[in-house]
Amino acid sequence: MKKPVKTFAAACLFLAFFLCPLERDTVAKTYYHVTLKAFLDPHDLSAVEWSWITLVEIPKREAYPEEAALVESYGGELRGSVLAFVRAAAWRSEHSYTIDKRCKDRPAEMKISWHESWNDKVYAMGGLDNPNNPDELNFGFTTRPILLQNKRWFDPKSRSYVALGPIRMAGEAAEEIRGEFILRPVNYQDPLKHYSFCGKQWVEQYRSVFNHFHLHEEFYDEDNAIIGQTVGKKHVVYTVIRTLSRAHPNWKRQQF
Repeated sequence: MKKPVKTFAAACLFLAFFLCPLERDTVAKTYYHVTLKAFLDPHDLSAVEWSWITLVEIPKREAYPEEAALVESYGGELRGSVLAFVRAAAWRSEHSYTIDKRCKDRPAEMKISWHESWNDKVYAMGGLDNPNNPDELNFGFTTRPILLQNKRWFDPKSRSYVALGPIRMAGEAAEEIRGEFILRPVNYQDPLKHYSFCGKQWVEQYRSVFNHFHLHEEFYDEDNAIIGQTVGKKHVVYTVIRTLSRAHPNWKRQQF
């Protein structure tokens, strides 16, 4: 074989290697993009929280290899899928309101407020736990160990959590810090909830509506989108989109 022919053959092999990846890398992945909007005050519809989450479907036998091997040793099969964590973010609007109380046996108002803030850390996971119905899903925010998209488990509590306390401005009264500040499923960069009452000012850790939010839903009629809302004390509107695209269609946008 002449040298030019050898060079051409080598170039073809090079292109084939990089342009035609191994079969395991070309298997399409299924992503679930969740968008949530929570209304915080029934008297003020501008008081809201938003959250955006992307999860990817991973078979349980790959998420739990040891458990799968044990089940298979008894002739069974670990079915179902885990919705592993890809990315998440959250945002809350600025808001303040008052509550009628009594101070020194006189009518008074307690003012409660917080500032606009983006998330610092948000943790969530889901699953397709019914092997007989792959359209049925569970989703929730959590601080328990979560499966990442690289099939490794991550414990949110293993990451240090540092909260910035209230900043005292010249000429203003100092705010007392009350309660403990701990890692939660949704942690804002500004974690403070401000109180003012009866001549005192203090702060507590802001607790997101999403901290204990869980969703059990189902895709119907071969549709790849879910639109719904919760009723009761927590009013949350949500969408779940199932797609082969990794890009969240509403990422950090206040729209559905």
